[in-house]
Amino acid sequence: MNLDVRIKLIQSAAGIYQQFADSKGTVINMTIRERLLDISELNIEQIFMQMWKSDYDEYIQALNAFIEDFPKRERELRNTLEVKDYRSFSRCLVSIKDMLLLIHADELAEECMKQINGLVALKHEKVEAYMTYLLSVLTILSIDIQMALFKDGEEDAEDADDADEEDFSIEIMDGQGPRQRSILAVDDNVFLLDALKKTLQDTEYKLTAVNSGKAALKFIQNHSPDLFLLDIEMPEMDGYELAQRIRDFGTEAPIIFITGNATKEYVLKAIKADAADFIVKPVTQKQVLERISRFI
Repeated sequence: MNLDVRIKLIQSAAGIYQQFADSKGTVINMTIRERLLDISELNIEQIFMQMWKSDYDEYIQALNAFIEDFPKRERELRNTLEVKDYRSFSRCLVSIKDMLLLIHADELAEECMKQINGLVALKHEKVEAYMTYLLSVLTILSIDIQMALFKDGEEDAEDADDADEEDFSIEIMDGQGPRQRSILAVDDNVFLLDALKKTLQDTEYKLTAVNSGKAALKFIQNHSPDLFLLDIEMPEMDGYELAQRIRDFGTEAPIIFITGNATKEYVLKAIKADAADFIVKPVTQKQVLERISRFI
């Protein structure tokens, strides 16, 4: 029996298991499972096909442990690098690598191992640059996992109901093509707003940038953005409150929060504020365009 046939048989069996629980209990929460499968850093597709309920529960525990432990490892990594304690820095990277292996983020774990092995030959500036990159990737991973585990599954049920209906999309034409999608970005940091402007220039998106929640609310009195990019930590009105005020206006446009914080309490609060997704600082063009394109 060739590999393709075996995979199809496994997939078929997995489908049966999802509908009927046997004595070992094999039904997996499909909402969470599908969201986890959508995280490219997790190499779990083949693993999920063969999981019993007990294995799945153990994997969820490992994901929760990663969510809880990562902020501690992040602080440790920053502190050891600040004092140039490379021995402790390496130990911290090893612990992160071990966590990544437990959740089957194999490529990231391998990347950590490469850096650990080559750390002695690197200059401090290169180590700093690597750490900035690594922490950004791990923050994105942690937030994506939290979105998969904790975001309300109601919208997924609605999506499933709509899946059988024919999908119609209507574009407003101005004689030159589809309407340009509008985005409202709100951040008190002018440098981040400039970065977003540069990222979205010459794209199909029209960006309006304001530096306060008050200015954002004034803008939406007369405009209806297709998507919001909101910084969380802002004076006077933070992103959580602004998101609620936006919803009070009756707009249902997706809200993407901009953050550098992956702590569980922080992310859960954003999810409760109706976060559709997150963009992690420092922002990159690839990340911004990828996240935005999921919604508009």
